[in-house]
Amino acid sequence: MASFSCINGHEVDLISIGDNEWECPECGEIYGYEDPDDEDSEESLSVWDAADIYASNGFDEDYQFGYTHEELMKALND
Repeated sequence: MASFSCINGHEVDLISIGDNEWECPECGEIYGYEDPDDEDSEESLSVWDAADIYASNGFDEDYQFGYTHEELMKALND
């Protein structure tokens, strides 16, 4: 399990469903995550999804998913 909060406000741990994808057990929302150092991966977490997760976790740098604080803040304001 990964310690992320769902962007729909569910305070639960997301469950890994394989292929760098995670699912909220409450609503079924699927999140993709790509290791920024893994150039072979074709999937990634969009900056908007990452920004929502970043904000829902109190702007904790552990939830930046390879984006900068500035990129995430810009996405939140778009």
